[in-house]
Amino acid sequence: MTVDAVILAGGQGRRMGGRDKGLVALNGRPLIEWVIHALSHQSVPVNHLLISANRHLPDYARFGYPVLRDVRPDYSGPLAGIHAAMLASPADILLVVPCDVPALPTDLLERLLHALDESGAQAAVAQSSNGQIHPTLCMLRREAMASITDRLQRQQLKLGDWLESLSPVFVEFADATFPNLNTMDDLQAQQTGDSNGTLTHFDASGQAHMVGVGAKLETHRMARACGEIRMLPATLQLIEAGNHKKGDVLGIARIAGIMGAKRTPDLIPLCHSIALTRVTVDFRIDSGSSSVRCEATAETVGRTGVEMEALTAVQVALLTIYDMCKAVDRGMVMTGIKLVEKVGGKSGHWRAE
Repeated sequence: MTVDAVILAGGQGRRMGGRDKGLVALNGRPLIEWVIHALSHQSVPVNHLLISANRHLPDYARFGYPVLRDVRPDYSGPLAGIHAAMLASPADILLVVPCDVPALPTDLLERLLHALDESGAQAAVAQSSNGQIHPTLCMLRREAMASITDRLQRQQLKLGDWLESLSPVFVEFADATFPNLNTMDDLQAQQTGDSNGTLTHFDASGQAHMVGVGAKLETHRMARACGEIRMLPATLQLIEAGNHKKGDVLGIARIAGIMGAKRTPDLIPLCHSIALTRVTVDFRIDSGSSSVRCEATAETVGRTGVEMEALTAVQVALLTIYDMCKAVDRGMVMTGIKLVEKVGGKSGHWRAE
């Protein structure tokens, strides 16, 4: 049994001011790119991916997948996009997803396909645990082709009504699984962050900008980050003995980490320049796992946090270890880089579990 997928991006984008929704940026990447990424990480892979679009076809074509225009020229909605995909796809099953849901569960295809097999229905539709149905997140058998053609001819274009006529099976997913970005306000809420858990550094039109901090109070701020680099036992022995031909590996990596923290605004485009009051970089050798663990702490008195400075210090320190030892061990792996703790600012004290 073969399964193809189609991303619906052929609408007029009325609720986004006429913008071509699939090409609107979220965190610097078009919405459709997020969906393509999500589909590429499904636990059960699709055979072929198709894109339904009616505008800016060359822009969609650059993603490397077939782009299908509606057979009808009148923007008949998602039914027309599904119809075009069914005409183009030879697969037994078609997975349908919209371009404005950038986050998809990795088991979306697997669970819909299982429900379709178990029930024998012509369609399986995603549903949130609160009862909300998501018609544009569905899976269809090829037999549904005849009824969709009839609906288009009759100008009965509501996707939900058509799916209901197929007596679909509903598959329940968690409420937060499908963040639907219908409007520019939805997009802004997803990428403009403060203490409410959303993202920063993008305005309502998807353009990058530096977050304004002028109205914030100056407070003491601290951040700790950690990470490790794993290597061959012989490489670790060289570092531990301090007799590597390039010199004191950890001593040089410590200085590099501190310098990296100070140069963070030069490396991360939208970071503020911060007057750091303290930076420490410490190492611990773990012979059991043949690794060097690094922990960095950054502090300041200012209007914005120093999480990026601490994370940069860790990564630059580990990169320096790699650079100094790569001649004897090119297979070293940096891993586990994360924020451990931060203090200060509106969000207060945070510690990783």
